[in-house]
Amino acid sequence: MFSESIKITKMHGNGNDFVLVDEFEKEIVPEKMKPDFVRAVCHRRFGVGADGTLFVQPSIVADARFRYFNNDGSEAEMCGNGIRCFSRFVVEEGYVKGEVVKVETLVGILELEVDEDGWWVKVDMGEVKTKKEEIPANREVWGLEKTINNHKFVLYAVNSGVPHVVTFVDDLDFNIIEPAKIIRYDDTFPQGTNVNFAKVLSEDEITIRTYERGVENETLSCGTGSVAVAFVANKLGLASNHVKVITKGGLLKVDVKGNKAYMTGNANRVFDGFINLKELRFD
Repeated sequence: MFSESIKITKMHGNGNDFVLVDEFEKEIVPEKMKPDFVRAVCHRRFGVGADGTLFVQPSIVADARFRYFNNDGSEAEMCGNGIRCFSRFVVEEGYVKGEVVKVETLVGILELEVDEDGWWVKVDMGEVKTKKEEIPANREVWGLEKTINNHKFVLYAVNSGVPHVVTFVDDLDFNIIEPAKIIRYDDTFPQGTNVNFAKVLSEDEITIRTYERGVENETLSCGTGSVAVAFVANKLGLASNHVKVITKGGLLKVDVKGNKAYMTGNANRVFDGFINLKELRFD
């Protein structure tokens, strides 16, 4: 077992909240224990409570290495809101000097610009992938119609760091959980997918709701989901290259340039403290 207490930082990006563990100088949670630790610490009744856990680690190819685990203990390739929080932390702690941070992730090295005045962070999200093998999906999902409870949804799938399905609706005032789960677990997606329901307000503004794989519920905000929605809307001619994406937790700005996307949003550091491991429920 590891130490009896662990220092953690609670952060969020537009209400998408995280427990951050600083392993920049040494490993705190043994690798084999990370999934169990994440499930315990993210529990909203018996732990700290969070959508996921961030681990800050050293990197030999970038300024720092980003690890992200969903609250079910599964490791994800990327988290848009999480990487903004991560970047604020490494700048604030002095691990990185200057406004530009290069971060190693499972999808490659990403470059971020950190504005310490208000802690707004711009992320170069790289290329948004649309080929079925890159999503991954076992068939093309671009304008694919799917009927759920007598309602037709038109689906568009991309990978904006993790798999996402986007569908546009006229009204977001409905229970998204049931249709989202059906799409999330559809056999079309061998690794599952995140699901976004979007309403276009204008060519410059879209409001969305996101069901996240790994959290298995709606979250207040999803960075990669916001990028996916803005990208798809742009390619369909529904939105401009510069889009404000309104989530339940707040505002994100997404710029689309060709097949690349850039996301700008805030990063909030709520508190620092210690958790007593013997008080967590590991079950």
